Amino acid sequence: MTIETHGYTFHLLPEKALFLPHERLLVIADVHLGKARHFRKEGIAIPADTQADDYLRLAALFEKVNPAKVYFLGDLFHSTYNHDWINFSALIQQFPSISFTLIKGNHDIIDQRLFDDISVSVLDTLETTNLLFVHDVPDERPGDKLVIAGHIHPGISLSGSGRQSVTLPCYYKDGNVLLLPAFGKLTGLYKMPHTQRSQVYIILPDEVCPLPSPVR
Repeated sequence: MTIETHGYTFHLLPEKALFLPHERLLVIADVHLGKARHFRKEGIAIPADTQADDYLRLAALFEKVNPAKVYFLGDLFHSTYNHDWINFSALIQQFPSISFTLIKGNHDIIDQRLFDDISVSVLDTLETTNLLFVHDVPDERPGDKLVIAGHIHPGISLSGSGRQSVTLPCYYKDGNVLLLPAFGKLTGLYKMPHTQRSQVYIILPDEVCPLPSPVR
């Protein structure tokens, strides 16, 4: 699915990531690596390898898109340092031609020196002429820029006959804010309102589809 806004072409990928082809820039939000091990540390019975698929999905996405740059829009890791850091470091080393940047989220508390050791830049925000990359949407938004953010884990509920309903991940655009879906496997969904103002792009296994605006 392709959209154009603020002078850019954006590819909304079914892999739950945003790609800017002109910049060869891949943007990924809310991976939450290490969450399974964090749960286990807190006494919640969950297999330690629950998130192994996230690393495979990331590697497959890097190979498919072949980006020059990757921005992680916060909450790359869910908690403090654990064994998942070793897996992440190995993944980064597989792709030496890619420049990686973490835009810090509320869960990103791992010592920045560890990121420095594997040449991953860490920033609070990243701003260009027309775009502002952040983890969470700021209270004061730059009116002339498109704010690209994560944090919310947007989802949309669809209802059918027989009281059937399903909530699916989505890309969600409201004015000058574009919310990205959570990439990580162990992440929930926050049900977003579907209004005349919003633009919703539903994520299906192999495609992204626009959701028609609701009838007034």
